[in-house]
Amino acid sequence: MNISAIIVGQMSIMFLLIFFGYFLMKKNILNDDGTQQIANMLTKYITPIILINAFTQDFESNQMGLLIMTMGVSFLLLSSRAFLNHFLLKKEQRIDKFAATFSNSNFMGIPLVMSVLGYEGVFFMTGFMVVSITFQWTYGIYTVTGDKRMVQLKNALLNPAFIGLYVGLFFYLTQIPLPFVLSEAFNDLSSLNTPLAMILLGSYIAKSNLIDIFNSKAAYWTTFLRLILYPLVGMFILWILPIDNYLILMVLTIASAAPSAINTALFSQIYGGNYEYGARIVVLSTLLSIITLPMTLTISNMLFS
Repeated sequence: MNISAIIVGQMSIMFLLIFFGYFLMKKNILNDDGTQQIANMLTKYITPIILINAFTQDFESNQMGLLIMTMGVSFLLLSSRAFLNHFLLKKEQRIDKFAATFSNSNFMGIPLVMSVLGYEGVFFMTGFMVVSITFQWTYGIYTVTGDKRMVQLKNALLNPAFIGLYVGLFFYLTQIPLPFVLSEAFNDLSSLNTPLAMILLGSYIAKSNLIDIFNSKAAYWTTFLRLILYPLVGMFILWILPIDNYLILMVLTIASAAPSAINTALFSQIYGGNYEYGARIVVLSTLLSIITLPMTLTISNMLFS
Protein backbone atom coordinates (compact mmCIF):
# COMPACT_ATOMS: atom_id res chain seq x y z
CA MET A 1 0.00 0.00 0.00
CA ASN A 2 1.51 3.37 -1.01
CA ILE A 3 1.80 6.35 1.30
CA SER A 4 -1.16 8.20 -0.25
CA ALA A 5 -3.49 5.24 0.33
CA ILE A 6 -2.33 4.94 3.95
CA ILE A 7 -2.92 8.65 4.59
CA VAL A 8 -6.34 8.66 2.92
CA GLY A 9 -7.37 5.59 4.90
CA GLN A 10 -6.22 7.08 8.20
CA MET A 11 -7.88 10.43 7.45
CA SER A 12 -11.13 8.64 6.56
CA ILE A 13 -11.13 6.91 9.96
CA MET A 14 -10.52 10.26 11.66
CA PHE A 15 -13.45 11.87 9.86
CA LEU A 16 -15.75 9.05 10.95
CA LEU A 17 -14.68 9.76 14.53
CA ILE A 18 -15.28 13.48 13.97
CA PHE A 19 -18.77 12.71 12.72
CA PHE A 20 -19.38 10.61 15.83
CA GLY A 21 -18.43 13.59 18.02
CA TYR A 22 -20.74 15.78 15.93
CA PHE A 23 -23.57 13.26 16.41
CA LEU A 24 -23.03 13.05 20.20
CA MET A 25 -23.13 16.84 20.52
CA LYS A 26 -26.20 17.26 18.36
CA LYS A 27 -28.04 14.58 20.34
CA ASN A 28 -27.06 16.27 23.63
CA ILE A 29 -25.29 13.10 24.75
CA LEU A 30 -22.19 15.30 24.97
CA ASN A 31 -22.39 18.87 26.30
CA ASP A 32 -20.05 21.82 26.90
CA ASP A 33 -18.97 20.46 30.29
CA GLY A 34 -18.16 17.12 28.71
CA THR A 35 -16.05 18.68 25.95
CA GLN A 36 -14.11 20.68 28.53
CA GLN A 37 -13.47 17.49 30.50
CA ILE A 38 -12.25 15.72 27.34
CA ALA A 39 -9.95 18.66 26.55
CA ASN A 40 -8.51 18.56 30.07
CA MET A 41 -8.07 14.78 29.91
CA LEU A 42 -6.18 15.01 26.61
CA THR A 43 -3.98 17.94 27.61
CA LYS A 44 -3.18 17.00 31.21
CA TYR A 45 -3.01 13.21 31.10
CA ILE A 46 -3.14 11.51 27.68
CA THR A 47 -0.42 13.66 26.06
CA PRO A 48 2.11 13.08 28.89
CA ILE A 49 1.42 9.34 28.77
CA ILE A 50 2.06 9.29 25.01
CA LEU A 51 5.40 10.99 25.56
CA ILE A 52 6.35 8.51 28.29
CA ASN A 53 5.40 5.62 26.01
CA ALA A 54 7.51 6.97 23.16
CA PHE A 55 10.63 6.76 25.33
CA THR A 56 10.08 3.23 26.66
CA GLN A 57 12.58 1.59 24.33
CA ASP A 58 16.23 0.55 24.29
CA PHE A 59 18.68 3.43 24.66
CA GLU A 60 20.85 4.23 21.63
CA SER A 61 23.27 7.16 21.76
CA ASN A 62 22.92 7.69 18.02
CA GLN A 63 19.14 7.84 18.33
CA MET A 64 19.41 10.40 21.12
CA GLY A 65 21.63 12.54 18.93
CA LEU A 66 19.09 12.33 16.11
CA LEU A 67 16.32 13.36 18.51
CA ILE A 68 18.27 16.46 19.54
CA MET A 69 18.85 17.26 15.86
CA THR A 70 15.11 16.85 15.22
CA MET A 71 14.38 19.36 17.95
CA GLY A 72 16.85 21.85 16.46
CA VAL A 73 15.31 21.55 13.00
CA SER A 74 11.81 21.82 14.51
CA PHE A 75 12.85 25.12 16.11
CA LEU A 76 13.99 26.35 12.71
CA LEU A 77 10.72 25.31 11.02
CA LEU A 78 8.53 27.00 13.64
CA SER A 79 10.71 30.13 13.64
CA SER A 80 10.33 30.40 9.86
CA ARG A 81 6.54 30.38 10.23
CA ALA A 82 6.61 33.05 12.93
CA PHE A 83 8.84 35.15 10.64
CA LEU A 84 6.53 34.71 7.62
CA ASN A 85 3.46 35.51 9.74
CA HIS A 86 4.85 39.03 10.17
CA PHE A 87 4.54 39.62 6.42
CA LEU A 88 1.58 37.44 5.42
CA LEU A 89 -0.89 38.18 8.23
CA LYS A 90 -2.03 41.47 9.72
CA LYS A 91 -1.03 42.46 13.23
CA GLU A 92 -4.58 42.11 14.53
CA GLN A 93 -4.98 38.58 13.09
CA ARG A 94 -3.77 37.01 16.30
CA ILE A 95 -5.72 33.77 16.13
CA ASP A 96 -4.83 33.36 12.45
CA LYS A 97 -1.13 33.59 13.35
CA PHE A 98 -1.54 30.85 15.96
CA ALA A 99 -3.50 28.64 13.55
CA ALA A 100 -0.99 29.09 10.72
CA THR A 101 2.02 28.43 12.93
CA PHE A 102 0.95 25.41 14.97
CA SER A 103 -0.11 22.10 13.47
CA ASN A 104 -2.08 19.29 15.06
CA SER A 105 1.10 17.27 15.57
CA ASN A 106 -0.26 15.50 18.63
CA PHE A 107 -3.84 14.51 17.87
CA MET A 108 -3.44 13.99 14.11
CA GLY A 109 0.31 13.87 13.55
CA ILE A 110 1.00 10.97 15.91
CA PRO A 111 -1.58 8.54 14.45
CA LEU A 112 -0.47 9.44 10.92
CA VAL A 113 3.19 8.87 11.81
CA MET A 114 2.25 5.62 13.52
CA SER A 115 0.42 4.42 10.39
CA VAL A 116 3.18 5.37 7.96
CA LEU A 117 6.41 5.07 9.97
CA GLY A 118 5.65 3.08 13.14
CA TYR A 119 6.77 3.59 16.75
CA GLU A 120 10.26 4.79 15.79
CA GLY A 121 8.65 7.65 13.91
CA VAL A 122 6.59 8.57 17.00
CA PHE A 123 9.85 8.78 18.98
CA PHE A 124 11.10 11.53 16.68
CA MET A 125 7.68 13.20 16.55
CA THR A 126 8.08 13.81 20.29
CA GLY A 127 11.06 16.04 19.45
CA PHE A 128 8.86 18.23 17.28
CA MET A 129 6.11 18.21 19.90
CA VAL A 130 8.47 19.40 22.65
CA VAL A 131 9.54 22.41 20.58
CA SER A 132 5.99 23.11 19.40
CA ILE A 133 4.59 23.01 22.94
CA THR A 134 7.33 25.39 24.12
CA PHE A 135 6.47 27.77 21.27
CA GLN A 136 2.75 27.55 22.06
CA TRP A 137 3.26 28.47 25.72
CA THR A 138 5.49 31.42 24.77
CA TYR A 139 5.07 32.81 21.25
CA GLY A 140 1.58 31.29 21.00
CA ILE A 141 0.23 32.90 24.16
CA TYR A 142 1.79 36.23 23.24
CA THR A 143 0.27 35.98 19.76
CA VAL A 144 -3.25 35.37 21.09
CA THR A 145 -3.11 37.93 23.91
CA GLY A 146 -0.67 40.54 22.63
CA ASP A 147 0.56 40.81 26.23
CA LYS A 148 4.14 39.75 27.03
CA ARG A 149 3.24 39.60 30.73
CA MET A 150 1.10 36.54 30.00
CA VAL A 151 4.17 34.61 28.87
CA GLN A 152 5.80 32.72 31.72
CA LEU A 153 8.72 30.37 31.12
CA LYS A 154 7.60 28.34 34.13
CA ASN A 155 4.41 27.39 32.30
CA ALA A 156 6.39 26.43 29.22
CA LEU A 157 8.73 24.14 31.16
CA LEU A 158 6.29 22.72 33.72
CA ASN A 159 3.20 22.07 31.59
CA PRO A 160 1.83 18.50 31.58
CA ALA A 161 3.48 17.57 28.28
CA PHE A 162 6.93 18.53 29.55
CA ILE A 163 6.38 16.57 32.74
CA GLY A 164 5.64 13.55 30.55
CA LEU A 165 8.84 14.29 28.63
CA TYR A 166 10.91 14.45 31.83
CA VAL A 167 9.49 11.14 33.07
CA GLY A 168 9.96 9.50 29.67
CA LEU A 169 13.57 10.70 29.41
CA PHE A 170 14.27 9.36 32.91
CA PHE A 171 13.14 5.85 31.96
CA TYR A 172 14.90 6.08 28.58
CA LEU A 173 18.26 7.18 30.01
CA THR A 174 18.21 4.87 33.05
CA GLN A 175 16.67 1.96 31.14
CA ILE A 176 14.50 1.12 34.15
CA PRO A 177 11.65 -0.91 32.68
CA LEU A 178 8.07 0.04 33.40
CA PRO A 179 6.14 -2.69 35.24
CA PHE A 180 4.22 -4.81 32.71
CA VAL A 181 0.80 -3.87 34.07
CA LEU A 182 1.63 -0.14 34.01
CA SER A 183 3.09 -0.40 30.51
CA GLU A 184 -0.03 -2.11 29.19
CA ALA A 185 -2.26 0.45 30.90
CA PHE A 186 -0.24 3.28 29.32
CA ASN A 187 -0.61 1.64 25.90
CA ASP A 188 -4.37 1.47 26.32
CA LEU A 189 -4.57 5.08 27.52
CA SER A 190 -2.39 6.27 24.61
CA SER A 191 -4.81 4.64 22.18
CA LEU A 192 -7.52 7.02 23.44
CA ASN A 193 -5.64 10.00 22.00
CA THR A 194 -7.03 10.04 18.47
CA PRO A 195 -10.65 8.98 19.22
CA LEU A 196 -11.07 11.55 22.00
CA ALA A 197 -9.40 14.33 20.01
CA MET A 198 -11.56 13.67 16.94
CA ILE A 199 -14.73 13.47 19.05
CA LEU A 200 -13.74 16.82 20.56
CA LEU A 201 -13.25 18.30 17.11
CA GLY A 202 -16.63 16.92 16.03
CA SER A 203 -18.24 18.68 18.99
CA TYR A 204 -16.66 21.96 17.83
CA ILE A 205 -18.26 21.48 14.41
CA ALA A 206 -21.63 20.80 16.04
CA LYS A 207 -21.41 24.06 17.99
CA SER A 208 -20.44 26.06 14.91
CA ASN A 209 -22.66 27.26 12.12
CA LEU A 210 -21.54 25.05 9.23
CA ILE A 211 -22.13 27.87 6.75
CA ASP A 212 -19.87 30.19 8.74
CA ILE A 213 -17.04 27.65 8.48
CA PHE A 214 -16.92 28.13 4.71
CA ASN A 215 -17.74 31.85 4.54
CA SER A 216 -14.61 33.49 5.97
CA LYS A 217 -12.05 34.62 3.38
CA ALA A 218 -9.49 35.20 6.15
CA ALA A 219 -9.90 31.61 7.35
CA TYR A 220 -9.23 30.32 3.83
CA TRP A 221 -6.02 32.34 3.61
CA THR A 222 -4.88 31.09 7.01
CA THR A 223 -5.72 27.52 5.99
CA PHE A 224 -3.75 27.99 2.76
CA LEU A 225 -0.73 29.04 4.83
CA ARG A 226 -1.14 26.11 7.24
CA LEU A 227 -1.78 23.36 4.69
CA ILE A 228 0.13 24.44 1.58
CA LEU A 229 2.59 27.33 1.83
CA TYR A 230 4.22 26.56 5.19
CA PRO A 231 4.58 22.82 4.47
CA LEU A 232 6.23 23.70 1.13
CA VAL A 233 8.56 26.13 2.87
CA GLY A 234 9.26 23.43 5.45
CA MET A 235 10.08 20.85 2.76
CA PHE A 236 12.45 23.33 1.09
CA ILE A 237 14.24 23.92 4.41
CA LEU A 238 14.49 20.16 5.00
CA TRP A 239 15.76 19.65 1.44
CA ILE A 240 18.61 22.17 1.76
CA LEU A 241 19.70 20.94 5.20
CA PRO A 242 22.26 18.09 5.37
CA ILE A 243 19.81 15.58 6.88
CA ASP A 244 20.44 12.05 5.66
CA ASN A 245 17.62 10.34 7.51
CA TYR A 246 14.39 9.52 5.67
CA LEU A 247 12.48 8.81 8.89
CA ILE A 248 13.17 12.24 10.41
CA LEU A 249 12.47 14.04 7.12
CA MET A 250 9.06 12.36 6.78
CA VAL A 251 8.15 12.88 10.46
CA LEU A 252 8.87 16.61 10.19
CA THR A 253 6.95 16.81 6.91
CA ILE A 254 3.89 15.19 8.50
CA ALA A 255 4.19 17.55 11.48
CA SER A 256 4.42 20.52 9.11
CA ALA A 257 1.54 19.44 6.88
CA ALA A 258 -1.02 18.58 9.58
CA PRO A 259 -4.04 20.90 10.01
CA SER A 260 -4.23 23.66 12.60
CA ALA A 261 -3.76 22.65 16.23
CA ILE A 262 -6.85 22.16 18.36
CA ASN A 263 -5.14 24.53 20.81
CA THR A 264 -6.07 27.30 18.36
CA ALA A 265 -9.56 27.04 19.81
CA LEU A 266 -8.55 26.08 23.35
CA PHE A 267 -6.05 28.92 23.81
CA SER A 268 -8.53 31.37 22.28
CA GLN A 269 -11.10 30.29 24.84
CA ILE A 270 -8.67 30.42 27.77
CA TYR A 271 -7.03 33.73 26.88
CA GLY A 272 -10.04 35.69 25.70
CA GLY A 273 -9.73 35.39 21.94
CA ASN A 274 -12.46 34.66 19.41
CA TYR A 275 -12.96 31.03 20.37
CA GLU A 276 -15.59 30.28 17.71
CA TYR A 277 -13.42 31.70 14.92
CA GLY A 278 -10.48 29.63 16.16
CA ALA A 279 -12.64 26.50 16.11
CA ARG A 280 -13.81 27.28 12.56
CA ILE A 281 -10.20 27.49 11.33
CA VAL A 282 -9.41 24.16 13.00
CA VAL A 283 -12.44 22.55 11.37
CA LEU A 284 -11.81 24.08 7.93
CA SER A 285 -8.14 23.10 7.87
CA THR A 286 -8.98 19.58 9.07
CA LEU A 287 -11.62 19.13 6.37
CA LEU A 288 -9.33 20.37 3.59
CA SER A 289 -6.33 18.40 4.87
CA ILE A 290 -7.85 15.19 3.55
CA ILE A 291 -6.98 16.62 0.11
CA THR A 292 -3.69 18.38 0.86
CA LEU A 293 -2.01 15.87 3.20
CA PRO A 294 -1.78 12.94 0.75
CA MET A 295 -0.50 15.31 -1.96
CA THR A 296 2.13 16.88 0.30
CA LEU A 297 3.37 13.57 1.67
CA THR A 298 3.51 11.97 -1.78
CA ILE A 299 5.71 14.85 -2.97
CA SER A 300 7.93 14.62 0.12
CA ASN A 301 8.21 10.84 -0.27
CA MET A 302 9.52 11.29 -3.82
CA LEU A 303 11.78 14.18 -2.76
CA PHE A 304 13.42 12.44 0.21
CA SER A 305 13.49 8.81 -0.96
